[in-house]
Amino acid sequence: MQKLFLDSRKLDSLCVDSYGLTEEIMMENAASSLDSVIREKVKKGSKIIILCGSGNNGADGYALSRKLVIDFDVRVYKCYEPSGSMCIMQYQRAEKASVPCISINELNKEIILNSDIIVDCIFGSGFHGDLSGENLSKIQETLINCNNSNSFKIACDVPTGIRMDGTISDYAFCADMTVSMGALKLSLFSDVAKDYIGDVKCVNLGISRELFEKVSTTPYYLLDKTDLVLPFRKKRFVNKGSFGYVYVACGEKIGAGCIAASAALRFGAGLVTLIRPEISFSKVDVPDLSAEILTSFEFSERVDAVAVGMGLGHEENNIKYYFDYLIKNQNVNCILDADVCYSKNLKNFLNKREKGCILTPHPKEFSSLLKVCDIGEYSIQDCVNYRPMLIEKFCKKYPNTVLLVKGANPMIGIFTEAEGFSLFVNNLGQPSLAKAGSGDVLSGMICALLAQGYTPLNAAISGSLAHALASHSFKNDYALTPYSLIQAVADL
Repeated sequence: MQKLFLDSRKLDSLCVDSYGLTEEIMMENAASSLDSVIREKVKKGSKIIILCGSGNNGADGYALSRKLVIDFDVRVYKCYEPSGSMCIMQYQRAEKASVPCISINELNKEIILNSDIIVDCIFGSGFHGDLSGENLSKIQETLINCNNSNSFKIACDVPTGIRMDGTISDYAFCADMTVSMGALKLSLFSDVAKDYIGDVKCVNLGISRELFEKVSTTPYYLLDKTDLVLPFRKKRFVNKGSFGYVYVACGEKIGAGCIAASAALRFGAGLVTLIRPEISFSKVDVPDLSAEILTSFEFSERVDAVAVGMGLGHEENNIKYYFDYLIKNQNVNCILDADVCYSKNLKNFLNKREKGCILTPHPKEFSSLLKVCDIGEYSIQDCVNYRPMLIEKFCKKYPNTVLLVKGANPMIGIFTEAEGFSLFVNNLGQPSLAKAGSGDVLSGMICALLAQGYTPLNAAISGSLAHALASHSFKNDYALTPYSLIQAVADL
C-alpha cells in the first residue's frame, strides 16, 4: 500500500529542513518530471499549452516551459499574473528563454482544439473555495473548452478545481493524467475526483519518495493489488470445518441473502447456511437457491461468522434477534450491512459488542448509521464529500470496529488504542459494480474471510480488493450481475 497525505505542502517544508533541499531544487525536479512525461506522450514539434497560476503551481509550469521550448511549439497562458516569489522568478526565466507568455484572454477555443498537450498548472494542492479573480469567466470558459478537447490533458500535482478535502469546484480541469509531486494526495482519491484525475503518477522531487514521505506521518493509505491476500488452502489434512461455518441472515428480500451466501461459499467458507429464525424455511421457499447452501431457523452449536442486514428488512425484533446472539457470543465474528444501519438498537449493540464488528454501508446507509449512533445528522452528499472525516468520527467513537463505506473508491477505517486511526482507500473498482446485488456479494466475501480466520481489518481489505479486481473481468462494463461477479472472484 502507498501513503496518502492530506497536505503535502508540509512535506515540502519539512524536506527543506531535514535534507537541505531548497524550494527551487524541488521545483526544477517537478518540472523535469513533467518534461519526461510529455516527451513520452508526443513527438518533437507538437503543440503544447501550459496554463499557469500565480503561485508555486504556476512556477512549475513556467519552469516546464523553459525545458520544452526548443523541441516543442510551447505557449504559456497566464491565468493569473505571477505573484509568489518563486513564480515571478520562474516567469522571468521563461521569458529569457524566449517562451511566449500570453494573457489567458488571448486563448481561444480553436487554439485549444489544435493543441496536442494541455498542462494544468493553475492550482495544485491546498486549493480550497472556488475559482475567483478578474479573469474568472475566461478561466471558466477555458476549462470547459479544455475538457471538451481531444488534447491529452496533464495536471500538475492536483487538477485545478479539486479542493484539498476532495470536493470539486463548479469548474475543474479533467485530466487524462495527474502527475503528483513527491507524494500522493488524499484529495485525488475521493469519489467525486475519480472522473477528473485520469491515471495518477507520483514523481520524485530531488529525493526518493521513501525519504520524502519519511519526514511526516499519515493515517491515510492507498491499497494496491499486492495487498490482496486470497484464501488459498495451504494445508492438505483438512475438512470443511477447517474453513469455517458461515451463517447469513435471510429476511424480507430473500435474494439478497442468497447472493451473499453464494459469495461466501465461493470465497472459501467451508459451510454456509441461510438462517431465518422462527419461520419454517426450506429450499422450497427459495426455488433458485443452490443445493450447496443449507437453510435453518436457528444457529447451530458451531458458528464462526455471521452476516446480517442484506435484504433483512426493518423489523426491529428480527434485527434484535441477531444482536442478542452476537452480544452473547462475542467470539463469533460478524459483518453488518444494509438494513441494520437503520436500526434504533444499533448503538446499544455497538456499545456492548466488545470485540467489534465490520460495517459496510453505502452513503445513504452511512447517513442513517451516523444518525442512529448519535454522531450527527449528515446528508447523503455530506457522506460522499466528507467520508474520511466522518469515518474517523465514527471509528473513534467505536474502537476496534471496522467501517467500510462503499462508493466509487471504498474507504475502510479503524481506530485502536494501540495504533490510533487508520484509513485505507481502494480505487481499483470499475463502474460495472454499480449494480444491485454487488454489495451483497461483498458482504458474503468478507464474511467468508472472517470464518477462515482473517482479522476484521484484513477481511475487509482483502474482500474489498478481490471484489474490485473481479470487476475488471467484464468486457462490457454494463453486463455484470451478482452471480457473474461471484464467478469472476473465483477466477482471480
